[in-house]
Amino acid sequence: MSAFSIILHERLANWSRQLRPRLQDWPIRWSETRSEAALVLAASRSSCPIVVVELDRRGFQGLRDLERALEASPNALSLVLDPLNRPGVEPVAREIGATLFLPGVVVPPEVEQLLRRWLPIARGRSEAQGWSVATEPEPEIWDRPEALMTQPRTSFDVRQEKH
Repeated sequence: MSAFSIILHERLANWSRQLRPRLQDWPIRWSETRSEAALVLAASRSSCPIVVVELDRRGFQGLRDLERALEASPNALSLVLDPLNRPGVEPVAREIGATLFLPGVVVPPEVEQLLRRWLPIARGRSEAQGWSVATEPEPEIWDRPEALMTQPRTSFDVRQEKH
């Protein structure tokens, strides 16, 4: 089974910390984005990604980011979370193509269950649409203990080696 693409577009990594452990039984390629450019790039790498956008303080900027991502990947399934429940945001989200809009406080189990329902849908859409860009899941730092023990080289280290 190929990996599914879930893109979490949020200012902080709250949803990432909540959802990754809950969905670890699925082959998911996770992407966390903070900018419009990163979101568009991540969305363009899959024929049917699942995009979760938390608006928090960004409001309409987050919707503009989603709009660009949906242009890059029109078959994407998208969930917009608006914890501040601002008036007028939901109609705009639906107009740009959000699959689902959830206002107010949403608990992680609710989002998990929604994503579990969407994963088979995303698979079906991907198979009908064609190929996704083949990408390997990014290795987690704890999967490579040797990486935890080495220090990154700095320009100071390079200068010291020359002398």
